[in-house]
Amino acid sequence: MGSLFKWKNYTMGPLIRWGLHHPNVMKSRLFLKVMQVFPEKISRTYDAKIRDGREADLLLFSEGLNLLDSQPLHILDLCTGTGLAAFEAARHFPKAFVTGVDQSPGMIEAAKSKVKESEVPRICFEQGNAVALAREKETYDLVVTSNAPVYLAEAVRVLKSEGHLLIVFSFGGKIFTDAERDVRNLLKINCLDLLHLKRVGEGIVILAGKSQAVQKL
Repeated sequence: MGSLFKWKNYTMGPLIRWGLHHPNVMKSRLFLKVMQVFPEKISRTYDAKIRDGREADLLLFSEGLNLLDSQPLHILDLCTGTGLAAFEAARHFPKAFVTGVDQSPGMIEAAKSKVKESEVPRICFEQGNAVALAREKETYDLVVTSNAPVYLAEAVRVLKSEGHLLIVFSFGGKIFTDAERDVRNLLKINCLDLLHLKRVGEGIVILAGKSQAVQKL
């Protein structure tokens, strides 16, 4: 497991730094195509591949949820995959309705198959694209995403006033903390205020709130 974390840090580090300074690369045709094809190819084996690190990922995500000082009632999990973060959010906030969105039909099929087996109510999964969500603006109290590309402008659009965005990566913790100024600036450009940037083991938890300036518009 340690070697996997080192591999992620060595390979993802330069990409993270580059992405912080050139976020529009995630909207390029090539990047969007890769993010469409790759998840679909691994959807059938994804849960098995992440089994060893699942507990650590859940603890990391839970750390982020614990930073919230509110009780969200409507939560959106972007790039939900097979629903790991969505189920954890539903357990953490038992009064909330959670929607998981992913553009991969295979991932959504896998996530939906868990709903009947789980004892977690108020959760659903839908196919959709995080770049352009089929949602009205200001719909959600909390938007979460874990180990996935983050499209900040679209996340802000669907956030309610005083809403929060939680971003979690299980790798690159030191890279993000070292680049805190860049993270803060990128969030600010997208009308978000950085509330917490917390390194947890090899991972990072970023909690942002919708800017007061946006709420006044």
